[in-house]
Formats: sequence, C-alpha cells, structure tokens
Amino acid sequence: MKKSANILVGSLAGIALVISGVSIKAQSAAAQRPAGQAAAGTGAYQRFVPMPRQPEDLTGVPGSGAFALDTKTGQLCRTYDGGLDEKWSALASCAELYKKF
Repeated sequence: MKKSANILVGSLAGIALVISGVSIKAQSAAAQRPAGQAAAGTGAYQRFVPMPRQPEDLTGVPGSGAFALDTKTGQLCRTYDGGLDEKWSALASCAELYKKF
C-alpha cells in the first residue's frame, strides 16, 4: 500500500512539473515579443499610438489625441485634418501613412 502511494505522489508531482513547464514556456514566448505586436499568426498590432500633449499648458499646440506615433514607420502623424493650424499641415496624416505603407 505504501509503495502505491509513493508511485501516485511521484506521478502527480511529475505531471505538475510538466504542466508548469509548459506554462512558463508560453509566458516567456509572450514576453519576448516586441511591444505592440500580438501573438504570431494573428497579424494584429497597435499601429498608431495616440500622443498626449506635454506639458498640458502649451499654447498653439492642439490637444491630446491630435497626433499619433506610427509604430510601423516611426513617424509622428496627424490624427485628423480639420481645425489644425497651417504649421501642422506639413506633418503627414495617419490615414496617408496607412495607405502609403
């Protein structure tokens, strides 16, 4: 009876180690992915990241959400066209970058 109990405990401990090893491997694979990219095969990632206005009290700079960073090209872009001063028109719109790249 004692021998079968030892075999059972040993088997359960072995199964627990295998399961935890699989979990650790899955977590490390997710941690190695570059920021902004989803799991392999999905093709989904956050391409345009909204940029907050820093510092908040700047005059002449549009509010938060007017600009975004294109994570594919590394360029700063405008999120909308209307209501921005002429000085910001030299900056490409995010829609243009999306179509171009």
